Amino acid sequence: MTDEKIRLKNEGPFEVNEKLAGLVPMAIPAEQEALTQDILENEQTDAIILWRGRVVDGRCRQQALVTLGKHIMYKELDSELTEQEVAIFVKSVNTRRSLTLTQKAMSAARSKLLGTDTRANLTIAKSWAVGKDMFQNAKYIWETREDLAKDLFDGKGVNIVDAKGNATTSTKVMAVYAHLKRVAEQVATIDEGYGWDANSYIETQVGKDWFYKTIAEVKGDSSSTNKLIAELANFKFIKEST
Repeated sequence: MTDEKIRLKNEGPFEVNEKLAGLVPMAIPAEQEALTQDILENEQTDAIILWRGRVVDGRCRQQALVTLGKHIMYKELDSELTEQEVAIFVKSVNTRRSLTLTQKAMSAARSKLLGTDTRANLTIAKSWAVGKDMFQNAKYIWETREDLAKDLFDGKGVNIVDAKGNATTSTKVMAVYAHLKRVAEQVATIDEGYGWDANSYIETQVGKDWFYKTIAEVKGDSSSTNKLIAELANFKFIKEST
């Protein structure tokens, strides 16, 4: 990386590499206002990072500097770096910032789908400090409902229907994923008897909802315990049969 340089305000802002800089969300309006005020009071302390002449980290800082009519302090990454290497750099500097766990998961999945990070899923998930299941669920949301994925990526809540059929709002990857699976499977109810049907009990989100609910309800009640044992036996049978 080069030493710090200055771009004069009359030269205008740098072009942004939307693919790489866009791996992480923009600041919400309140955060952008706070950043602009901080730069006004304390000047720019962190350089904007360029790769091949375009911004890959620091879009919000540049926006604040332009708003304030200030010069832009920047550094440049080695132009010989690959796109994936730059993507990993962008991830690295932003995992230290105030992204929520959901935003990290959505960013990780987005980097995979955009092809800016071609490493194994588990490796990408670990690099963003999220679990593999959360990563996979975030990827499913991007692939299924990009509008909901974008809201989660931006830190917004989305409207879903929970396991009990109640309309609610959530910012959680797991909750939104479960909602989308229930919608896709179009399974409204399940038989409250023993779970010998793999399609309705094991392979659907409604079946998972029932299973977790049953686990939570087991408090020495023999009928619940028996149902749970039946489900565990069924799950083991299916696993050994595949």
